[in-house]
Amino acid sequence: MRIHLISPTHYLHDGSLHKTTRYWTSGITLPYLKALTPPEHSVTFTDELMQELDVGRVEREADVVGLTAMGPQIRRAYDLADHFRARGKRVVLGGTWVTLTAEESLRHADAVVAGEAEYVWEDLLGDLAGGRSRGIYRAGRWHDLTDLPMIDYWSLPLLKADAFRSSWLYRKYFFWPIFFSRGCPHPCEYCAVQTYYDRTFRTRPTDEFIDEIRRMKAIGASRFLFLDDNPIAHPEKAKEMLAALVRERIQWVSQATINVARDPELLDLVARSGCRVLSIGFESLSEASLASVSKQFNRPSRFAEDIAKLRAKGIQLIALVMVGLDGDSLETFPATLRWLDENKISFLKLFTPAPYPGTKFHRDMAAAGRLLSDDWGAYDYGSPNVRPLNMTADQMIDGFKTVYSGFYSVRSMLRRFVPPPRRNLLEAAAMLVANAKVNGYLRRNPDAWGTIS
Repeated sequence: MRIHLISPTHYLHDGSLHKTTRYWTSGITLPYLKALTPPEHSVTFTDELMQELDVGRVEREADVVGLTAMGPQIRRAYDLADHFRARGKRVVLGGTWVTLTAEESLRHADAVVAGEAEYVWEDLLGDLAGGRSRGIYRAGRWHDLTDLPMIDYWSLPLLKADAFRSSWLYRKYFFWPIFFSRGCPHPCEYCAVQTYYDRTFRTRPTDEFIDEIRRMKAIGASRFLFLDDNPIAHPEKAKEMLAALVRERIQWVSQATINVARDPELLDLVARSGCRVLSIGFESLSEASLASVSKQFNRPSRFAEDIAKLRAKGIQLIALVMVGLDGDSLETFPATLRWLDENKISFLKLFTPAPYPGTKFHRDMAAAGRLLSDDWGAYDYGSPNVRPLNMTADQMIDGFKTVYSGFYSVRSMLRRFVPPPRRNLLEAAAMLVANAKVNGYLRRNPDAWGTIS
């Protein structure tokens, strides 16, 4: 069969498609699925974030169309799935969101992959080739992450291969994607990841992970994005991997919980192995808000100390903060902005609560009658999808905009980046440039605050 795989983009509020001309990293799902595909089938793919989807060519040439989607991408994925099915194509849907809404998603597809693909992809393709489908394909066990197939790194959909080969600046700009683990054991109720993985957590064998790092280094990679949701969730496994990584002399970025700052040995290995930037889900400064979504382990009273430890190691911080949770009030917005400035946070990703279907948070909000939208395409970074407890939805959005515009103001940038940190000045400079770009973007697009990510 001829298979075309698509990672769709999402719709903007005016109905247009969100696009970019370059991106600092790439997903690996599409080339990974290609590597899993038996050789008798041919595979092409499109990441619609940066590439134009040639709908006519797919209609002419593909037998099977596969789409993977999460978050607000889902509306575009369903639209494309319906389009291609109406033209006689067999359609497969997969991904985090699709897994959490498998029965709903099957209304738009001939087959759905619920969960990981490794143990079901070949069988699914065999069924489609034989003119049949079981509908929902769900593996009976999690993959142990050993002997993973090798992908063609040059085929990463958001990599500009020619630019990487020819431009030292692009080589500094692009971070190569790789993963050490899957899942997260924490119980955060709003999180689709822990729901998808049922709070399980697995790591790859350290030697196999290091071997892949070395293969990627052989083609010129030196800066990496660990795609893990929480690479330090098993501290002893993480320490083993990081100790081996020290010798590779690479640079890497990832996301982690704030627990990374509370284990001195782990934090030292994180820094010595080349970590430059971490995205940390602080979520809230309110104990009550954190308790409302089962994230009490964060402990805001320790945040300043934790941040100081990370900054002392030269690690830049991207703060992930959610406003509009049940412990928040109108004072939350100025207090959050003051905290971000005082702790010299490098970059901010602000969120309104998004009740992803399948999560406990969604069930609780639905039971309380607090869902404001059932348009899954609006479940993005900054839309009022849940009625707040202590303010109106309009007040939440006004406060959201105030924090974003205040954080990316020139005054805030001066407070946060002057004086500069003592270590890893290049990353600090890159973060300052990123702040300036967001400042300009917000001035040109004052209603685009919900798409900064």
